[in-house]
Amino acid sequence: MQPRIKIIILILVFLAAVSAVAIGHSIKRPAVVEQIHTVRVLESLRSPYYLPHYLAQNLGFFKEQNLNVTISATSSEAIRAALTDGRADIVICGLQKIMFNPGSKFPQPKIFAVAAARDGSLLLARKDKDTEDFQWQNLKHKTIIGSSHDDSSEIALEDVLRDHGLPPYREVTIYYNIPDNLRTAAFRTGTGNYIQLLEPEASLAEANGYGSVVASVGSAAGDMVVTAYAAMPGGIESNPEIFQRFTNAIYKAQLWMSQHSAEEAAEAAARSFPNLDKTVLLKSIQRYQSMGVWAASPVIPEESYERFHTAAKNSGEIAGSIPYESIVINDFALNAVQTVVYIPEAEKQKKNIFQRFFSR
Repeated sequence: MQPRIKIIILILVFLAAVSAVAIGHSIKRPAVVEQIHTVRVLESLRSPYYLPHYLAQNLGFFKEQNLNVTISATSSEAIRAALTDGRADIVICGLQKIMFNPGSKFPQPKIFAVAAARDGSLLLARKDKDTEDFQWQNLKHKTIIGSSHDDSSEIALEDVLRDHGLPPYREVTIYYNIPDNLRTAAFRTGTGNYIQLLEPEASLAEANGYGSVVASVGSAAGDMVVTAYAAMPGGIESNPEIFQRFTNAIYKAQLWMSQHSAEEAAEAAARSFPNLDKTVLLKSIQRYQSMGVWAASPVIPEESYERFHTAAKNSGEIAGSIPYESIVINDFALNAVQTVVYIPEAEKQKKNIFQRFFSR
């Protein structure tokens, strides 16, 4: 074969190869569309105490996990029924509502993640009385407007009182039977020496001039799992991927919280509190942040669980033991801690600039 013919053949082969590559690049491959899963979350109240899942929703962390999460609130009395009859996929509420289940025909719900490491309730006195140099011993022979007797925050308060030698019913009177929507009104009209409130109600009381925070129940009780995310075991077994994705988003929100200020958190959470003054929301978040209320991860520590379990038994709310292994599933939380990372936007921008520079 003549050299000129060889050159022509080689040129034609080269052009054919280039054309094939160009055609391959011009063909758009169909994007892989991942299924979006809807998750119905029910909370026992709307409170900054549950800040991680508001951030996960508002900052798009649920969306990143291909979850369409709806969050609504109901009374603490109705929340367990909503879980067992299928109106909610996940609930977040006081642990007592999950543990205390006499004679139920339904399986025992499981807790699989936590948002808070401590109780978030606060003790308030009237603004003009008992607000200086507070000591727990000040409560001797006094009255407190509490929440319902089987409320987890109430169990934490009773535990603190016992630790200070003030057994409820004997040294301190707690009003358990005042409906939640009437508690602050009763306090304002003179009932009780103190009242126990969560945020933002505590900051609202201070803003309106009828109460002043004198103590944190969570700070006094220490790390204690009093509230958690729970689901029915059948739902978890049927859809483990959804629960993993949900827990991933909660952990990413917790990582975000560790690297951002209370002001930034209040701005991000504001959409979830459309009717709350932003100043009150910020104060609530600052207070909880200073108290170390929120958990660093969704993992449920056994020691923290046992502290609440003991407090619940001492209060008479559970008759027998409920072993940690029988109610806690930590698999999703532990996996999230091992796999989920959060990179702040500023670092992402620096990384992108660095990559663009060296890819030239």
